[in-house]
Amino acid sequence: MAAQTTAEAVRRYVRRLEPGTVFTPAQLVRERVGSDRAVRETLRRLAADGTVRRLSKGYYDVPRMNARIGVLSPTPEAIIAAHARKTGATIERPELDAANRLGLTTQVVARPVYRTNLFPRELKIGGQTIRLQTAGPRSLARDTNPAELVIDALQAIGKAHITEREIAKVREFV
Repeated sequence: MAAQTTAEAVRRYVRRLEPGTVFTPAQLVRERVGSDRAVRETLRRLAADGTVRRLSKGYYDVPRMNARIGVLSPTPEAIIAAHARKTGATIERPELDAANRLGLTTQVVARPVYRTNLFPRELKIGGQTIRLQTAGPRSLARDTNPAELVIDALQAIGKAHITEREIAKVREFV
């Protein structure tokens, strides 16, 4: 059996990804798909032929298509997941997102500020700007603990807006 080239390995790796998946060349190198230079060159070629899309320096995605709209932007969650894999950061959703997930509000955060254990920064990837704000370890553990999720949700809607309806929703969740 002939040895597989880096280009073939990268193509096979990309074909296995779901549309909308954001990834970095560093991931492919870490998974021993090929050397850094060979992976980047292959991704450049794949971006030129439309197989992948270069979102920003060091970030690519497998484009998602919609029959009416065409190529869709990657989701903020996909971008955040790729950034977390690239940097090793812990990144959590904004507080208002917790209120939305619990059904306490129908509001959606227009410009979310995600919490992270690394330095604050703005990610400008795929036509989106995502803000990362430094938070302490206790704040970052909230996404995994249901009680902390409830606290985030209640903080997001504010004490003045907590009614019997919200209390009933929280009881359903817990």
